[in-house]
Amino acid sequence: MMWPMTEAGTIPVTARVAHGTKEQLQELKPVFADERRRAREMRGEERWSTEGLRGREAAGRRAEWLEHRARLRDRGELVDTLDVLVALGVRAELASRGWDVDWPPLPAEALLPGRWPGSRDGGWPEKVPLRLPAGLVTTVWSACWHTSAEPIAQLRDWRDRHPDALPTRAFRSRGEDQALDEYQRLAAQVTTAGEIWRAGIKRGLMDVVPTVK
Repeated sequence: MMWPMTEAGTIPVTARVAHGTKEQLQELKPVFADERRRAREMRGEERWSTEGLRGREAAGRRAEWLEHRARLRDRGELVDTLDVLVALGVRAELASRGWDVDWPPLPAEALLPGRWPGSRDGGWPEKVPLRLPAGLVTTVWSACWHTSAEPIAQLRDWRDRHPDALPTRAFRSRGEDQALDEYQRLAAQVTTAGEIWRAGIKRGLMDVVPTVK
């Protein structure tokens, strides 16, 4: 399944990541600059020239170039922005999980404000803002929800049974410890979009960047 970058629209997302990740990504600025310079050189080739063309023809030629550039990005042959790098990494992560398929639509419940039960995205100290293809983002959300819906429902039931349970409480009863063990077991079965964004960044750094440098 492909999520072409030629599709209409992107969606802003925020990846919460480990300390030091933003610095690693900042160090890629020269790589992206080199790729943009290479793109400008390709854009200067005669086949993309609009010289001598009238308005409609010139617009068509420019559109052809943009489509060509998007295909290069889709194939990982042009990695000129952080968003492109992470999109490639996210695609690879979905494929590795067998999630690069069509998923049912997201139910309204999945779009409620706040974190999903079982989310472990709160402990990451840095934030990386991204804009990713809308279809790719929707696939990630759908895949995460539909593979996590049952443990999420069980976690809501757990909260109803244990409204006062606090993992950070210094002194807990044996019953509370057992209840929190159950919570951790269920939470481990929930995959959030944040996990996929982090994995996409990691794959981008480890797998995509070496092919570009």
